Amino acid sequence: MSDIDKPEQEDVMKDTVSDEIIEDTQSDSVTEDITEPESDTQQGTVSENFAQSADTNETQVEDMADMPLQLMRENNIYALGIVEIVFPNKGIEKQFLQAAMLLGVDEKDYFAVFTNQGSSTDRDKYLYLAEQVQWVLSIKQRHVYLLKPADKPELIALIDSLKPPEDTLEPVYTCVIGYRTASVNSFGITQVVCQQVYHHTLAELHDTIQKISSAETAAIQEVINKLEYEPNLGDSDFTRAKNFVAFRYPDIYQQTHAMQSASKHAEKASLIKIDFSRFDAVSERVIVNMSMTYQENSSTKRHYYFCRVDVTGLYPFINTPIQAFTPLLPFE
Repeated sequence: MSDIDKPEQEDVMKDTVSDEIIEDTQSDSVTEDITEPESDTQQGTVSENFAQSADTNETQVEDMADMPLQLMRENNIYALGIVEIVFPNKGIEKQFLQAAMLLGVDEKDYFAVFTNQGSSTDRDKYLYLAEQVQWVLSIKQRHVYLLKPADKPELIALIDSLKPPEDTLEPVYTCVIGYRTASVNSFGITQVVCQQVYHHTLAELHDTIQKISSAETAAIQEVINKLEYEPNLGDSDFTRAKNFVAFRYPDIYQQTHAMQSASKHAEKASLIKIDFSRFDAVSERVIVNMSMTYQENSSTKRHYYFCRVDVTGLYPFINTPIQAFTPLLPFE
């Protein structure tokens, strides 16, 4: 995904909408840590995380007056890539190969070895190997992050991301939420402490979105296309907001589906553009605007919607739900 940095657009929104949103963002009752699951659910699939987000969005407004911001915002990442295994030394590699031979599995089947495939009583027999290998997040065929699971649930989630998907050759994309550290490593790449990990193929993402939002394939593809969905570093305000919306905010898919469906009150319309910009409110919160432009299929008439994402803390959340607005001047 490209980091889309558009000029601020709030001065073109209706005064009534702007006043309402500014009031929201100036409130002392916004909380950050609203999507972090309990440790025993952090290894969940994208479906579970989508459902969890829908539940927790209703309870995001709480008093934060005495709560410090989570770490340094510049160090937070919400990245998407492919997990790879690198052996730190020959000893660990030989141990792994011996375990693979004993299990009768391919030497590249890390999931089978780490989970002691075939055993129902001693699943953790080879977990020590998973704890000692190096977990690397590869983005666009380049090693970018050295991953350090914060605890066992994150390690299990990383292991699960290595499971080959059934009946498809699609790559498994892993989403990593965590923070960068200054640790030096042999790869010379950034180390990230993983606080949450989940994974999916594109087909699984599609099925999950369809189940939760009731959006049809055409709407899902349109949103994914306009979001320029692809593996990315997730290290900027815009890419973190974009990844969060793609994986955790099914309303955008449902809105696009509704726009594509004709009714007696409106013509069919297609999503033609998604823009991101910063919301410059008088607040310590960091808010990203996401605006969506739809154009009717039978005319040049356009419809405009927006939502706002709070990316201040480690876990982004919806600050303002998706809603219509009228620009004073049409977007280019």
